Amino acid sequence: MKMLSPSRHLYEPYLIKGLLLVRAKLGRKSSSLLSNSATSIGSRPTADRAKERRRHFFEDDEPFNYADHERPLVPGSPGTPLHPPLRRLIYALTSLVAGMTGALGNGLVSANLPYLQGALGLNVSEIAWLPAVYLITNAVTGCILVKYRQQFGIRSFCLIFLGLQTLLIGAHLLVGNLASAILLRGASGVCGSAMGTLGVLYMVQAMSAKRRLAAVTLGLGIPQLALPIAWVIPKDFLAFGSWSGLYLFEFGLSLVSLGVVMVVRLPPTVRSPAFEPLDAVSFGLYASGIGLFGAAMGLGSYLWWTNAAWIGWCLAGSLPCLALFALIEFHRQRPLVDVRWLSAGTFVRWAVIAVICRVAQSEQAAGVISMLRDFGLTNDDFRTLTFVILAGAAAGLFLSAFFISPSRLAILVLVSLAFASTAAYLDSFSSLSTRAPQLVWSQAMMGAATTMFFGPVFIFGLGRVLMRHGVGLTSFVAIFGITQSVGALVCNSLLQTYLFHAQQYHLTNFAVQTEKSDPAVMAATSVLSSQYLAVLTDPALRGAQGVQALSQQVILNARVAAYNDVYLAISLAAAFGLLLLLGVVLITAFRQPRKSTP
Repeated sequence: MKMLSPSRHLYEPYLIKGLLLVRAKLGRKSSSLLSNSATSIGSRPTADRAKERRRHFFEDDEPFNYADHERPLVPGSPGTPLHPPLRRLIYALTSLVAGMTGALGNGLVSANLPYLQGALGLNVSEIAWLPAVYLITNAVTGCILVKYRQQFGIRSFCLIFLGLQTLLIGAHLLVGNLASAILLRGASGVCGSAMGTLGVLYMVQAMSAKRRLAAVTLGLGIPQLALPIAWVIPKDFLAFGSWSGLYLFEFGLSLVSLGVVMVVRLPPTVRSPAFEPLDAVSFGLYASGIGLFGAAMGLGSYLWWTNAAWIGWCLAGSLPCLALFALIEFHRQRPLVDVRWLSAGTFVRWAVIAVICRVAQSEQAAGVISMLRDFGLTNDDFRTLTFVILAGAAAGLFLSAFFISPSRLAILVLVSLAFASTAAYLDSFSSLSTRAPQLVWSQAMMGAATTMFFGPVFIFGLGRVLMRHGVGLTSFVAIFGITQSVGALVCNSLLQTYLFHAQQYHLTNFAVQTEKSDPAVMAATSVLSSQYLAVLTDPALRGAQGVQALSQQVILNARVAAYNDVYLAISLAAAFGLLLLLGVVLITAFRQPRKSTP
């Protein structure tokens, strides 16, 4: 079997020769890897080169012999040969494009959801389908994507699905109804899962072996910056043509990513048979259970849990699907999701910490940003705050990548939880006069917390997979997707439900305190009524308007008090996670010397 060099796998011959020419002009020594590749390409017979050009671009190149330190860690992952600096830079830029393609489109939709609602002519419950469908498909497809990559390679999937997503965006630009929007969000969720993985793989190629953990952290963290970036982008840039500008931007981003992935190739991977006939049954049950559960959680707080019968039916239907799925996987020799392994105490504790970190992350989108919008502000009105959030998120990501090591994973998560708990506690003192300048420091800490935990949490679980030589990778990806994507749905849903109940509680208390006979209430009503003196001459009408204005202030005060309760609950949850993880670390450190004692 003919062996190809990794350079040939990356670029077409003319690109490689161009790199050699650039390096020669700069007076640098060409790398032996690149030189040998160009020599082998130039000496290849014409018939072989013609055959190579006819090769379908969806196919991976033929494998070649790796050195021991360059071999893929698990089947389906590319090798890690040495690359010259320019090629590393190209890989890093490709990782940035791939990571943002899957996340920025959904971030723009989530950041501008209230404005899209009017453009599409939808009510609140209908527009809520868009982020819910994205998170559901993003969580469901993670494990099946791992098996596809192990058997066929990930590149073909990404190219095919990027093309499909591009077609769907174009169709939505022409149709623009709710059904096409939901279909597009679902496709974007699958594409986001694929492109997120691709972003990590490209970033691993861009950094040396010593910084491999940093590469994984950066590859995972770049998509987490999508939502702060979406808040920063002015809505006027996207709102033209009934918000068709948003989909045009996503369309262009998909085209750019498709072109880049077609040109910049990853080194070959080691493949192995992965799919089994029973996987279709298991995945069908798994997708059905997660889909029904996610739909109920995503829409429950909007339609309200007891007002729509289908929410209860979805929750009830998800239980037998997931139970039957777990029963099948429990008795399989090569399960899609290893239920026995994931039920171990280590992974249970890991899942609890991962969910708590996700709860803390929801404080910004479901808490502070929503509260500012309740005050009548738009994204453009608090852009300075969103710049601060973006800066904090970027700082947390780069600090995590810089300090990460196997011995510091728990420390980074502890710092992240400490930041989140402190920031949420500071936000719990908000009032009607609170605006963006009062939230700068707390949201900078929260932004850092949302990106600092992501890499360490993922790497901890991935390390357990590598200890088993890659066995259980699909299981880990599945549980990670559930804790993050489905966990985001559950957190937002529970927070909104708690916000509603807290608001009703405070509204009842405020209503009792605002009796009309109270002198303070009468004075406030008189002041509010005087504002209408220039437009209303009838004292009775002015008095009615004053009472109405006072009622609105009472409702808004109750709303702010409810947000404070939510912030305090998030702070306590983050503090609980911090103490739990600290206890695990201390117990582990206490037992370690005793295990080594003869």
